[in-house]
Amino acid sequence: MTGIDRIKAKILDDARGIADENLNRARQEAERIVAEAQKQALQETENTKQAATAEAENIRKTMDAVSSLEERKRMLKVRQEMVEAAFEAAFEETLKLPVDEYGRLIKGFILESVREGEGEILFNEADRSRLGLQYVEEINTSLRAEGKTSVLRLSGNTIPNRGGFVLKYGDMEINSTLEIIFSMLRPQLEAEVASILFKA
Repeated sequence: MTGIDRIKAKILDDARGIADENLNRARQEAERIVAEAQKQALQETENTKQAATAEAENIRKTMDAVSSLEERKRMLKVRQEMVEAAFEAAFEETLKLPVDEYGRLIKGFILESVREGEGEILFNEADRSRLGLQYVEEINTSLRAEGKTSVLRLSGNTIPNRGGFVLKYGDMEINSTLEIIFSMLRPQLEAEVASILFKA
């Protein structure tokens, strides 16, 4: 074997030795890395599991809160609908009163609303028919009996409202339709109505 061959062989032997040594170190390092990776993976898995559990709990709490909020909103809506239904029922019952009772009710509002001088009173078509001219004359008699100089005449025009009346004095109008009366009373009575509807 020539010197060149020996040198080549030496280089190759050294290389093999280094390679074997590197391979052993690499194996050990690989085993260490794998062990570390497994340990880290287990830790990350545990962390992920804990994070997932915490996230699931947060989601559950959020869903509970949303559900509770939605339930409160739904209950509030139901309550509002029930209060609305109570006022609408009272409105309908007022419209369905016997004509004499309805007339007395409206008369009270008229006597509170009149102004001095001559005015006209407008009803819807149904009330104009069922109350009529004689009713207005009775109102005028009551006004005179109270010492008032107000005089009302039944208008030939009608209003589109469901009940009540409008008084006109020239360009001035006094709206005492039932819609207006109920809307004015509602803020005063709503809490009481709700208390009656939802008392324990």
